[in-house]
Amino acid sequence: MALLFALLISLPQDYIDLLMQGKYEEAIAYCNEMISKPQAGAGCFLLSGLNGKKTYMWELEKGDIYFNKLAQLDSAAQIYQKIIDAYQQKDGWVYYRLAQVFEMKEDFLNAAKAYEIVATRFRTPPLDSFSLTGVERCFKKNYQDFVATIDDYNITRLELDEQMKRTLFGKKDVQSVLDRMITERLIYTNAIKENVQDTEFFKENIASKKRSFLVDEVRESDIVSKSIPTEKEMKKYYKDNKENYKLREEVRGKEIVVDSDSLAQFILDSLKIDAASFDTLAKLYSTAANRNSGGNMGIVYRGTKPAPVDSMLFRAEMNTVTDIVPYDDKFGIYIVTEHNPKRYRDFEEVKTSIEAAAKTEKLRAIEKEFSQRLRSGAQIEIYEEPQDSVIAVVNGRLILRSDIERLQETHPQFAKMNLTDSVEFKKAIDKYIDEELQVEWAEQHKYFLNDSYFTKLQAALTELMSRGLYIKVVVEAVSVDSEEVKDYYTEHKDDFKIPESVRAREIVVEERELAQQIRNVLLKNPTAFDSLAKTHSIGAAKSRGGSLGLVRRGMKPKKFDDVVFTLRAGEMSRVFSADDKKYTIVVVDEYNPETYRPFEEVQQHIEANLLRQKQGQVVNEFLATIREEADIQIFLEEPEEKAEEQIPKPEQEKMPEKKIEAEEKEIPTEDIIEKN
Repeated sequence: MALLFALLISLPQDYIDLLMQGKYEEAIAYCNEMISKPQAGAGCFLLSGLNGKKTYMWELEKGDIYFNKLAQLDSAAQIYQKIIDAYQQKDGWVYYRLAQVFEMKEDFLNAAKAYEIVATRFRTPPLDSFSLTGVERCFKKNYQDFVATIDDYNITRLELDEQMKRTLFGKKDVQSVLDRMITERLIYTNAIKENVQDTEFFKENIASKKRSFLVDEVRESDIVSKSIPTEKEMKKYYKDNKENYKLREEVRGKEIVVDSDSLAQFILDSLKIDAASFDTLAKLYSTAANRNSGGNMGIVYRGTKPAPVDSMLFRAEMNTVTDIVPYDDKFGIYIVTEHNPKRYRDFEEVKTSIEAAAKTEKLRAIEKEFSQRLRSGAQIEIYEEPQDSVIAVVNGRLILRSDIERLQETHPQFAKMNLTDSVEFKKAIDKYIDEELQVEWAEQHKYFLNDSYFTKLQAALTELMSRGLYIKVVVEAVSVDSEEVKDYYTEHKDDFKIPESVRAREIVVEERELAQQIRNVLLKNPTAFDSLAKTHSIGAAKSRGGSLGLVRRGMKPKKFDDVVFTLRAGEMSRVFSADDKKYTIVVVDEYNPETYRPFEEVQQHIEANLLRQKQGQVVNEFLATIREEADIQIFLEEPEEKAEEQIPKPEQEKMPEKKIEAEEKEIPTEDIIEKN
């Protein structure tokens, strides 16, 4: 739903540029300067009670900066409340802002009251629907049936029920879902304690999220919502594209096709006596592919059969056996059971598909017109040759190559452009400029107040606080030094052992005497091994000339190993039996003694896995500590049956240690904080 809020005058471009460049302190100073003037521009209402000088618009702007940009909620609440107290006409959008601030502060009772004021006193769209959604969110938090409290923060039965419905993976029982909710809350509160919101990781990512959300809001409000076609537009689309809804002339019927004129005459005579025997005669005599279905042709469109057949089918009488139709040295007999003339599908019949197609067409036109309108009101300069990594200037703001690259990183792989290609790079620049202008439009029109933006922002804050906490208390706090890696290699050297191996060929036969004869031939002519293996061997490697490839000790029966691993490159075994039924001769082409993978080869692998082990341990200890320090009370009723087998409240989730194998197997360590 589009936000219908508009300021009495447009915000100055130089002020908007400060917001777009993230210069929020300068933007506040700009607001204060405008407030301090006797009049802050024609058309602005003066706020009584504010020394007669401060204007509504610039006080509101300052509050918005504290709320939406700096997340200084107390300062924003004070400004909004001051405006409400001073501005006699009572603007519903200020109450709505105050409600959102209270909700972000987790003061759900006062948030609900503010939302209720908006819903009851300012019944204009979209304020009415926005506020009712806010009332619903706060109702779930203010519901008095608690299932748990964490340091005086309540989880209500309604919240638990909603989370149960959303849980698609993992444990879905009530206790497990509630436990995850408790863990998520503890992670969020501890992220605040650790000042995650002040880290560069959080600042960069929340800024990127906000930009993306604003672009989404602009697209929904100014493009998608306006692209729904009217009945008149759909009928026009139907008229303009009527050929797309044309149904070709068609018939349905049966056929009998034979190669003989006399046979065709015999069949026709039979059908004249008993037309009901058509299916039986088709199955008995027809050479067509559809003979087994009684000659059923299905749908036949005009022009798809040979000309003589086509002409006959589309002028034949219904349910009447035709004369013999000769064509291509064949003879056909037909009966038409249904004939539908060419027609156009009715509008109502195709209305759903027309609506989708018309919407797509209209959306493209609106999107193009909207982009052109934004560009026509902007000052844009694109450099053919980048100036010190500056590739464009939009309304005085520099666009850097790194900005384009950073935006590309946020796109899924299939949507990324090849920035090394000049054409693709130009498209990427145009896309970035369009988004830049859309964000500027969103800033002008306060799309951050849209309900959909607010709910997405809440989810993003929780996610980024969790990820930021993991980075701060786990990633940045844990390291592995070179001595630890060397010590692990020394202590677990057997894990990196490469077993003794050979590359060998074999000939397997059923009789010892034949095996001995073959061996005697090979002693005189070793080059005959391949042909002898293909001729006489019954082993699985026969077709490969007996080649076994690489064989490690332990892969074959012990009797095989005992003989083969005494040989060296170029040597041939005696005749031996590995299973007491068949007789084998082996030639070793390559011998590799038992060895160990060198430290340099496995160093990075060991370091990565040791790091995961240590990080997992830190995660487990951290979760156990924050649970122990928190005041957690659970009010779930115990199940009536097997109450004694209840899973106790987890205090610490131990992570099993896993040794690093010689082969490239990573140790799975769950990112508990990130997952939560």
